[in-house]
Parts: sequence; structure tokens; C-alpha cells
Amino acid sequence: MLDLSLKNYVDWRVSQVIPVRSGFGYRVFLKYPDGSEKPQQKSGFKTEKEANKAREKTIAELYNGTFVVYAKVNVADYMMFWLETDLKKRTDSHETYYNYCGIVKNHIIPILGKKKMTDVTRGDVQKLFNIKADYSRPIAEQVKTIMNVSFRYAVTAKVIPTSPVDGIGLPKAEKPQPKSGFRTRNIDEQKTLTMEQILVLLEKSKDTPIHMQVLFNVLMGLRRSEINGVKYSDVDYINRTLKVERQLGRIHNAVKEDFAPKTFTKQEVGLKTKSSYREIPIPDYVSRAILKERQVYERNVKPQKGRVSGYGLYLLFQLWQSKEQRVSLQVL
Repeated sequence: MLDLSLKNYVDWRVSQVIPVRSGFGYRVFLKYPDGSEKPQQKSGFKTEKEANKAREKTIAELYNGTFVVYAKVNVADYMMFWLETDLKKRTDSHETYYNYCGIVKNHIIPILGKKKMTDVTRGDVQKLFNIKADYSRPIAEQVKTIMNVSFRYAVTAKVIPTSPVDGIGLPKAEKPQPKSGFRTRNIDEQKTLTMEQILVLLEKSKDTPIHMQVLFNVLMGLRRSEINGVKYSDVDYINRTLKVERQLGRIHNAVKEDFAPKTFTKQEVGLKTKSSYREIPIPDYVSRAILKERQVYERNVKPQKGRVSGYGLYLLFQLWQSKEQRVSLQVL
């Protein structure tokens, strides 16, 4: 992993150009607070004139603070370093960190991973944005955010002199948003259950441990982690509304050994954004199911401080994601 302390040099000196192997080069000596010096060799120049020109440029970079300390770092290694060193410490949400990791590994590294950070051009960045915009607009927007933040940090870390991402935007969407202020949403019908399939799912889930989870997801649009966090106290039985105020998940930067067995990923954590805290109406069909579940709950030992049983949801999603039945649910 990169040693960021190398950027904190307090002084420097640059040697004169000398013959190096079959060409010419020079050395840069970075001085640190403890009195040590770390040399960097700049070579590969065919003529002495070419080497002197590069030496003058290096001196100018040292003067204005844009000298690159880590000139040989590739994009893949840097992005993984950034995720662990910078992002992981700045975000309070494990879900956000996990999502960013997925975007980096699946969408940025496969395209730019082998390039050196210093070799990434504005053209490379624009090409990446164009490819991802064709693939998925939301994915492209996340890629743009990550590239902006990570490459600005790279400038601070002396990995690149300036960010090639600054000023680069996504290509314009083919279909502009309507002036009414409402968004349009493209739905992949091949990955969405039809009404007939939804009715089958609801019917087949009856009298099973996953029925409530199916109802909350299909008919009310709750996420998996939000469903696992629902308590009976969140239900307004008179007005038939549900307050979404928490989710179950992993506490960011927590250590598994600090928790009781099988509870590490089942901690109460805040929702991702302010808009995630919401109060939503409960359909009559779901309301009746909640009352029925409540009757069962009253007859039995109270599970986990009044939570609607959530383990079945895990089984449900395993089923949905199986090769035979891979689908996505669409909120009605």
C-alpha cells in the first residue's frame, strides 16, 4: 500500500544531468523532517538536451507543489488504496462504502485499472463516462462522483499533478426530463415481475415465514435492510401508516469480534439519507396481514424486541437471486 508520508517532504534538491545507461537522466532527492533523504531517478532521455528540459520542468513542479511523488502507481492499486485510506474513514455508512467498492471494482478498474495514474487523460475519462452512460445513467453518475472525489484526493496525495476529471461531464441524456418536474424512469421489463407473477408470488408466500417480507417489498417498496428493521411500534393502526426509521445492517468500521455471535450484520443503523426517513400508507391487504401476524406474535414469545421476523427475507432474496428465478421486484 502507498505510504502517504512520502508526500510530506520539507526540502528537495535535484542533481545535474548525467549519462544513464544508453541515455541521460537526473535524480531528485526529497528531504524529510527526520533528516532522511529519499531519491527518485528520472531517466530514459535520449539526449542531454531532452533530459535538461525535463529537469527544469521537475524543478518548477517542486517549487509550485505539483511534483508527483508516486509516479508509477496504476489506477487499480490507487483506487483500492483510496477506498481504504480515505473513503472508509470519511463515510459513516457501511452501505455507501460497500456500494462505492462495487462501482470501483466492476465499472472503473476494468476500463482504467492497468493505466498509470499519471497517464490517465481527459479523453480516457470522457470515454469511461460515455461507456457507462450507455450502460446505465445512474451507474454513470456514481462513476462520475467517485472519479471526481478520488482523483482530487490523488492530487493532494501527490499521485498526480492535476485532476483530468475536472470539467468532464456525462454525455447529455437522449430523452430530456419533462418540464413538469417529474422524472421518467426506464424499466427493463425482462428484469421486472409482471402483475401475474406478483400475484403468484403473493399467493405462494402465504403461510410461509417470508410472507410479510414479500408484502413489504412488493406492495410498499421497502428495501431488504429496512424490512428487517421494522417494529410493531412503527405501525399506526388507526391511520394505517408505517414509519420507516431504521434498518438492520453492519455498523461502519466496526469489528465483528465486538458483537455477539450472528449479530454483526443485524445492528440497528440509521437510514442512508434524510429522505429515507418517511411515513408511507399501508395498503388494506398488508394491513390485514400485519394484524394477523400481530395475533400470532401475541400468542408467542416476542421476537427480538417486537420486530417482525426478518430472517425469512434473507431466504427470499437467495431464492430471487438463484439462477433459475433471477428477477427484480418493481414497486407497485
